[in-house]
Amino acid sequence: MASGPEAQDALFDKPIEHLDDPHHLARATFRMDFPPFYVIVGVYRLCTDKNLYIPAWDKCKHGARRGAIVGVVWVRIFVLVHVLYRD
Repeated sequence: MASGPEAQDALFDKPIEHLDDPHHLARATFRMDFPPFYVIVGVYRLCTDKNLYIPAWDKCKHGARRGAIVGVVWVRIFVLVHVLYRD
């Protein structure tokens, strides 16, 4: 059994039944046939596999930090305005 990228490529060696799709979308169309449960499996792997969550966190940690700061500032302003204009 192949491992790494070869194992993923082997998934797409099956004949594609979507003959009306353009050739450049055939592989993407085949991937859409996977059940939605794979999303849950992907989130689980993202949360538990160090090979996935460390690079993912490194890539989006700056945006997450910026979003948290903006959220805190927005909440503080909203609460201040709410307190000032309360009945």
